[in-house]
Amino acid sequence: MKNKVMKNKKVWKIVIPVVIGGVLFGVMVINNAGRTKEAAAEAMKVEAVTVERGDVSETVETNGTVVSGEQKTIFSPVNAQVETAEFQTGDLVKEGRKLVTFDVGDLEAQNQKAELTVRANQLGYQDSVNKSNEAAIKQAQARAQADALQAQVNAKKQELENLQAEIAGEARSQMEEQEQKREELEARLKSLQKELKKAQKALEKSETEYEKAQMEQQTAQVNFEAAAAAGNPQELEAARETLNSANEKLAQTKGAYETSQESVSNLNDQIEALQSALTDSGAEVSAKGELQQKLEAAQAELASLETELESRKSMAEMDGGTLSGEARAQMQANNNLAELESKSLEELILEGRQGISAEFNGVISNKQVVEGATVSQGMELFTLQSIDNVNVEVTLSKNVYDKVKEGQKAEITLAGQTYQGTVSRISRIAEMGTAGANQAAVASAGIQATIHLDNPDENIFLGVDAKVKILAAEAKEVVILPTEAVNIGKDGTFCWVCEDGILMKRKITTGVTSNECAEITEGLEEGEQVITDPGNHEEGEQVLLKEKAGGDVQEEQEAPAGEK
Repeated sequence: MKNKVMKNKKVWKIVIPVVIGGVLFGVMVINNAGRTKEAAAEAMKVEAVTVERGDVSETVETNGTVVSGEQKTIFSPVNAQVETAEFQTGDLVKEGRKLVTFDVGDLEAQNQKAELTVRANQLGYQDSVNKSNEAAIKQAQARAQADALQAQVNAKKQELENLQAEIAGEARSQMEEQEQKREELEARLKSLQKELKKAQKALEKSETEYEKAQMEQQTAQVNFEAAAAAGNPQELEAARETLNSANEKLAQTKGAYETSQESVSNLNDQIEALQSALTDSGAEVSAKGELQQKLEAAQAELASLETELESRKSMAEMDGGTLSGEARAQMQANNNLAELESKSLEELILEGRQGISAEFNGVISNKQVVEGATVSQGMELFTLQSIDNVNVEVTLSKNVYDKVKEGQKAEITLAGQTYQGTVSRISRIAEMGTAGANQAAVASAGIQATIHLDNPDENIFLGVDAKVKILAAEAKEVVILPTEAVNIGKDGTFCWVCEDGILMKRKITTGVTSNECAEITEGLEEGEQVITDPGNHEEGEQVLLKEKAGGDVQEEQEAPAGEK
């Protein structure tokens, strides 16, 4: 009896550790499976945002120069000595302020008239000499050019006769034969293109079956490894049979896929060869029309040469010339003389006594008058630039000029002050200059635009740089999406969405776009969720949505039942 009890104790000492070990091993397997599932679910998560309604505005930012929108150059009304001119370039003056007074006691109108008469005579003489010399040179050049042009006209006429004779000898039968050959090639090409479409469809089908077989083989491999780890002979044998079947199917679908690829490749090679032959055939046919094209070009060139020849002959035979710069100066001097003679001495003295006052609020620029100097009638004294009519001149780069339109509102910042403005003018000619919004902008052709300040004040300085922000477009209470979720591909603009747990592309159309968000005119509705970044996921894969930091997605979306 004692020996039997001792044997039972030994049996329990052996059985208990075995049972405990088995339990611990099962717990480890379950925990590992749970962690694997959690890791897989975490890898499927992608961040998303909710499509909302809001306002979006598109702005164009650039730099410009503050300039006056109105300026007037002031000339002396009399021949007199300047008595006072108490202002400097850059001074701010009010409308009505007396700027220049004259000493009219020594008015020298008659002397000034005599000087202008002498000057007019000198200019008239020099003008006559210049016209004579220029006319002689032009006539000599025209005669030489006419001789050269006559030789070219003769050569071109001979070329036309040769081309006409060559065209007359063309054989029409060769063209018809070439055309028949081309029709045969086109018929063969259409037949091959139909075969290619069928082969491409077969390729797409075999590719889909091949990819499906790959997924089934991978799944069978995972199940086999799991069954091997579990140690269940029946499950292991079933998993082995499934894996073998999956491997056989994978080999079959791969072979079919490669055969379809080879078939499509062969058809493409045949089509390419036919297209090349068709192009060569077309070149041969068009070459037979090349003589006619040469004939037409030669006829046009002959007409141009004959016109130029007649022009040179007329120039060689005519006398006279255009009005020179000296002649224009003579006419201006004569005009000044006539103006002086039309004014009486009393009128000149009256204008001199009145002096010159500021016609509007502005800043003095280009001062050329000094106190004590004697000035002549018509002499430039200074320029007054208005500060009530102020603009900012900007250069728009090729990337943004089409967004700016006359009448758009703008915000101008200079010297810490902010002003409102309106785009008042856009040049229709591109000019070379620095286009951009910073000092790193490179020299390139840009469009000049003028921004008119709506509310200028006395704090404005002309000639300084200003920052300009133009409101190019604006949309209110529209469907908007963060720009980080907007993508551009070869087929257009799109975003990523999750449909029934599957990552999909959604084609969208954008409207007004800022740096932060874009208006969505087509493709999305308010409340939909859009994935900002799919990460390493590809279209067609299962994903789970998670809330983006600061976003509106409240819950994760799980994959449909049976696909986890």
